Amino acid sequence: MQFMMVILAIFVIRAWQQQDLTQGMSPSFSSKTLTGEIMNSNPLPDQAILIHFWATWCPVCHIENDNIQAVAEDYKTLNIAIQSDDDVDIIKYAKENNLKLDNIINDRSGSLSRLFGVKGTPTSFIVNPKGRIQFVEVGYVTELGLRLRLWWAGL
Repeated sequence: MQFMMVILAIFVIRAWQQQDLTQGMSPSFSSKTLTGEIMNSNPLPDQAILIHFWATWCPVCHIENDNIQAVAEDYKTLNIAIQSDDDVDIIKYAKENNLKLDNIINDRSGSLSRLFGVKGTPTSFIVNPKGRIQFVEVGYVTELGLRLRLWWAGL
């Protein structure tokens, strides 16, 4: 009975966290990375993309960083830092944690997180090649979990 209550609690919390998140077609945007490169949210013709929202102050995000970096080696990934101060602080954090700077976007104004309805970190959107959000995950996701979702969305 206790196990069922825990499962129910997880389901209710998860549903509450995801209630305002964008669904359907992914919003289209372009933004500058910490290296000055312009990246857009358009999916690739033959591959799903990962749009990942995180924060420097988030302990779960810190644990998940290696998973995101590993996935970014093989899939287009937009790594969006929210509520994380200025570029200098994020660059310092990235260097201390071995994060690549070429896909990190500082959403200091919160415009991207509002566009997607993100209220908690980490939040990951898997967008299929047609531009539709196929999976949304709030909280920690393993590297294998991300890879499987990206693979499935790319079919």
